[in-house]
Amino acid sequence: MHAAVFYGVKDLRLEEVPDPEPSADEVLIRVNATGICGTDIHIFRGEWSTKTPIILGHEFSGIIAEIGRDVKSLGVGDPVVVEPNITCGSCYFCRLSERNYFCENLEAIGVTINGAFAEYVKARESNIYKVPREFNLDEAALIEPLACCVRGIDQAGIRAGDAVAIVGAGPVGLILLQLAKQAGASMIIQIDMEDARLKLASKLGADYVVNIKNEDPIEAIRKLTDGYGVDVAIEAVGSPKAITQAMRATRRGGRLLIFGVSPQEAIWEVKPFELYDKELAVTTSYRSPFTFQRAVKIAVSGMVKLKPLISHVFKLEEIHRAFEIAEKKLEGAVKVLVKP
Repeated sequence: MHAAVFYGVKDLRLEEVPDPEPSADEVLIRVNATGICGTDIHIFRGEWSTKTPIILGHEFSGIIAEIGRDVKSLGVGDPVVVEPNITCGSCYFCRLSERNYFCENLEAIGVTINGAFAEYVKARESNIYKVPREFNLDEAALIEPLACCVRGIDQAGIRAGDAVAIVGAGPVGLILLQLAKQAGASMIIQIDMEDARLKLASKLGADYVVNIKNEDPIEAIRKLTDGYGVDVAIEAVGSPKAITQAMRATRRGGRLLIFGVSPQEAIWEVKPFELYDKELAVTTSYRSPFTFQRAVKIAVSGMVKLKPLISHVFKLEEIHRAFEIAEKKLEGAVKVLVKP
């Protein structure tokens, strides 16, 4: 099959590789579309370590092409999405009652094992979720980031009537916006530096948008909140600077969610007194533990609009251009899909 194989920093090669061979409890999926995620960009830049060579791509949809002999709940021709995180089920963290992905032997499709920037990918039956045949499979490729955002909103603890600021209007920022609205936020302020993304945020429900190129976001938020700041601030960029902006946007006694994935070696410098003085509740969100089924229901119901987030669609042979567009945010890029 054709695949884009990652060998090292910005070294992505189109190659012919053997088709994956599913084991007894796995299926083979013919890939429909794969989204370029911020994590893919971090790996591409060398900001996130992984073994190489490897086929990246963990946000994807497809059609089952072959099933292993022990697979019971799925059939050839089923349209599906896949939870990419694979837990061992027997380590200390897997045996805790709390739902998490802290597994000591965690694997992830497209991160530690071959993923979906290819014609085919294999996955374990227990990680696969069917979607209705009438549901658009390009949109279905965004269910993985949606599942991560569902976890984030759970962690943020948004209550009806809360004022919320979201730093970042990329794909996850725009999904978080819609979920925050559904959770009961009375006012949502979206912050970014790209007018096209902020325009889309307004269409998707943001009450106010702030372009940091044109105005100080903290001053703007204080004006909109009678000088207090928001009840909940969400960092959805993946940078220490964005975390600081979100922290300073939050009122005393408020809540801060660090959602974005910063480079592994990045350091956030913070004055502990700022956290202490505000008595901030600070939380993070890690992957999508047991939120995939809810994400499928949310997507299919139309509660969250995914189609407007798809700004570019490229063929697999054009993956170098696709990564350039996604990495540099060219041409108003939001979510970039790659189709074999």
